[in-house]
Amino acid sequence: MPRRCRAAVVAALLGPVVVLAGCSGGDDGADTGSAATPTAVGDRPLVEVLDAGADDRRVLAFDPAPDSSSEATIEVAQRVSRDQEPTVVPPVSIPFTSKVTGVDRADGDSDATLTTTQTYDRPTVDATGSSSSAVRDVEQALSSLAGTTSTLVVRPDGTTVEAASGVPAADSVDAQVRELVAVLPSEAVGIGARWTATSVDQVDGAVVDQVATYALTALDGDAYEIEVTIDQTYRPGQVEEVEVSSGRGTLTATLTGSLDRLLPDTARGNVASQVSYVVGGQLTEVRTTATLGLEAGVS
Repeated sequence: MPRRCRAAVVAALLGPVVVLAGCSGGDDGADTGSAATPTAVGDRPLVEVLDAGADDRRVLAFDPAPDSSSEATIEVAQRVSRDQEPTVVPPVSIPFTSKVTGVDRADGDSDATLTTTQTYDRPTVDATGSSSSAVRDVEQALSSLAGTTSTLVVRPDGTTVEAASGVPAADSVDAQVRELVAVLPSEAVGIGARWTATSVDQVDGAVVDQVATYALTALDGDAYEIEVTIDQTYRPGQVEEVEVSSGRGTLTATLTGSLDRLLPDTARGNVASQVSYVVGGQLTEVRTTATLGLEAGVS
């Protein structure tokens, strides 16, 4: 799962939308080999172990059972400002079911894939402290999500092979979900281990360079706790009628779960970003801070 902090979408500059803050990733199926430093969107992330941790080490890999499923809810609460003018974005709670629909190990572990489908239920918008128009804007932006099913194909190390939904709102939420699946190293590690995953990705058309740093803080059988910090730098470039001038984003999160499930049982994170755009010849700065949460249980 290469990563991207999804902190401010281009549409936030152009009209009222939901700005789901969090991070995501996708390889688009490309595989340049784990030893190569990624230089382009779609390159497989480079994973490097900084510290192998305690002596009782093992190779970590996700290994969910076929047809297993989880009932989950992702929650996003954020504050967005454009040129220091705040925009009210009501908190959102999105329930969904994630089911393992395929486990393919025919070509060995290095080529194994896990396929899951996410079926989204009706989102809930918290109207507390928000205007009726702000609530309505968010509800309209998410109106196509209920009943939508998306597909996610990942490797046992957590890197994404393919992600597809066809609905923009589901794409955005899928991005959040993928970010909360850790990228795991191929070598044996123990408690206290630290590793990085370097990747190049896109955020709504903008190219970003990203480094995710993971720390294994607990491991008991398949049960784990992993802390992650993701640092992101936007490359200057044109995205439709908007020019990305510069930008940085950071996500910190704690993931708690089990290797026999792809989704963590709980995840709590904080996002901060600052992105500068040129729109109609004028420089515009968008700042976002957000909290991101996930609760999942076996169904």
